[in-house]
Amino acid sequence: MNLESKVIGKPVSRVDGRLKTTGTAQYSADQRPSEDRPMHAVLVKSGIPSGRITGFDLSAVQGMDGFVRFLSHLDGALIRSIKNPADGSFAAGEEYTPFESDRVDFVGQHIGLVVARALETAEAAAKAVVVKYEASTARIAFDSPDAEVRQPILYNTGEELQVSRGDVDAALAKATHTVQATYTTPIEHHNPIEPSATLAVWDGDHVTVYDATQGSVNDKNYVAFGMSLDPENVRVLNPFIGGGFGCKGFTWPHSLIAAAAARVLDAPVLLVLSRKDMYTSCGHRPYTEQEVTLAADTDGVLTATRHLTDSYRSPVGDHVEPCGLTTAMLYRCDNLEVAHNVRVLNRPSGTPLRSPGEAPGTFALESAMDELAEKLGMDPVELRRRNHTDIDQRNGRKWSSKHLLDCYDRGAERIGWARRRAPGTWREGKDLVGLGMATACYPGYRTPTQTRLTLDRDGTLHVAVAVQDIGTGLYTVLAQMVADRFRTSPDTVRVLIGDSDLPPGPLAGGSMTTASVAAAVDDACRVLSETLRARLVKIGKTLGNEPLVVDGGALRTGALSVPMTELIPTGSPAIAAEGGTNDIYGFAGGVETDKSFYSFGAIFAEVRIDRDYGIIRVPKMTGVFDVGRVINAKTARSQMLGGMTFGIGMALMEETFIDDKTGRFVNPSLGEYYVPVNADVHELDVEMLDIPDYDFNPFGARGLGEISNVGASAAIANAVYNATGIRVRHLPIRLDDLLEGLPR
Repeated sequence: MNLESKVIGKPVSRVDGRLKTTGTAQYSADQRPSEDRPMHAVLVKSGIPSGRITGFDLSAVQGMDGFVRFLSHLDGALIRSIKNPADGSFAAGEEYTPFESDRVDFVGQHIGLVVARALETAEAAAKAVVVKYEASTARIAFDSPDAEVRQPILYNTGEELQVSRGDVDAALAKATHTVQATYTTPIEHHNPIEPSATLAVWDGDHVTVYDATQGSVNDKNYVAFGMSLDPENVRVLNPFIGGGFGCKGFTWPHSLIAAAAARVLDAPVLLVLSRKDMYTSCGHRPYTEQEVTLAADTDGVLTATRHLTDSYRSPVGDHVEPCGLTTAMLYRCDNLEVAHNVRVLNRPSGTPLRSPGEAPGTFALESAMDELAEKLGMDPVELRRRNHTDIDQRNGRKWSSKHLLDCYDRGAERIGWARRRAPGTWREGKDLVGLGMATACYPGYRTPTQTRLTLDRDGTLHVAVAVQDIGTGLYTVLAQMVADRFRTSPDTVRVLIGDSDLPPGPLAGGSMTTASVAAAVDDACRVLSETLRARLVKIGKTLGNEPLVVDGGALRTGALSVPMTELIPTGSPAIAAEGGTNDIYGFAGGVETDKSFYSFGAIFAEVRIDRDYGIIRVPKMTGVFDVGRVINAKTARSQMLGGMTFGIGMALMEETFIDDKTGRFVNPSLGEYYVPVNADVHELDVEMLDIPDYDFNPFGARGLGEISNVGASAAIANAVYNATGIRVRHLPIRLDDLLEGLPR
């Protein structure tokens, strides 16, 4: 039996699919590890944007039946002061220690916790707590004249945020064709279907935390630090995550608050964030203003590029929306300036949201490229082809693998790009029709990962690593990788993840999990194979060079077939091996190499706009992607569909409003924060080139969770211009942006 060609790249159904569809998958809030019913906790959050707390009035709370305790900064040092450590053992979303002081920096900050025996009591008590404040001057509005403005040097990946090469001003002075415009993107929230939740259970000086986190190891080290524990005394369990998109990537105060409350009360404590809590407790994508200037010669070759980004951060957060990083590498241009300014405002903290920087940044860059094509009288695809480069413009390295030109060609063919007409001239009945496109790209990241493999007497292979499946299909992908290396079926592989006690792996973010575990799994399979060969020799078998095959109850190699019961006698332990890699790719300080790693793609959109009402519909989107080898065609396509749907939401719907006077988010619910539903999503056409990148890892796979969101909003915006002749430079695009100027 040789199943190698039947495993990698095939549409294997999710091994955890039945658990999820039958409701038996246990998420963090579902966990009940003991007979002791957990206490229920509800946050008390600040109601002012800046100032200090002068007291709490609990008179309406203390008589409530089932009320247990109120915790705040008045209870002393419950949590060790949090600072992001230099050793990188954890990354917190905020350098903020809950309940450490009376200071308030934004509306929604965690300032207290009500604990009760029933959730309803905790919710009622939290509403009844009266907080007394001494307010101070708040800087909320984006244009606050006295807000501190910072110029951050590095992004959290180590990439430079202030980049300059050549002489942009001199090139602009000589340019024959230029475009200069300002593009804005709104505040956006992640809104995973599962809100963040933490259940903390103490046993002496050991705490087990069931947490909805995208990084169990990161969370473990954060809790250990905040609780002043050795990391070995903390275990984080997160076997199932109901989506994250970045808001569960870094660690957030609620995890520590639950652990601290459980320690004080010597009882399990469950803290589940409400949907409204999610808007201020675990980040968002900040508003951006981006000024893009492009210059080109008469042939459309770029001679100057400038991309200036203004955004904001909270007083306790350090997130920067790195919009210009894509601009620094994507197109060939000798004269370039990329800069990022960040204002410190009394707003909740930002954090990465699916394709942070790349999604809003490509909206600006790719819209500007479309405007330049229009000014040149050139096809937008041809303009991008003329500025294509096989060299990473940041460092002069060749790309490990790049097939972007093929993506342009395939995408144009699949969408019917030849049908495209001059702006505002294509009409079908009452509809104005347009086509638009944009380039997609996303970095290739890999981080250190270790993996343990075990072979049982019944022929079952077990793979264990402290990573998490946030809905992307990692359970299945891990089974496929192991099955491939031992020429067996994924059904014979058991996957154990979502436990910080397992060999350490990366957090689920930056499209790096599959790429990272691929190298570790390959190494662990090699070690296990060597161990098995040594065992065969030890029991007197003669081996050739043929690969090992786990075939039901036997281990085969060539003509030799050995029953597992002979290989692992009764009473003997299973055969185990560990392997992994410490290599880092894509991050500063990583492996020295002569190549750069990125994924690329092209997204095309067709829009139809009602001439009378300005209603925008997207009947078709096509995405063609070069993401290395696809491990699972079904789950990979699902990721691409999700990212393109994100793009529809970003282009046409999603926006969080903030009141510049009070600092409150105005629409913190899925009833008022609009996301695409089935009626908004029509044909999504996906193709993946499936060309392995073996320079990146032994399976040839790069990440693909985020790239399909990159460029999607720009493709739709460019299609809207092609349909109407109206250029909209802000997101989301709504019918009132079009009504007055629509061709009749």
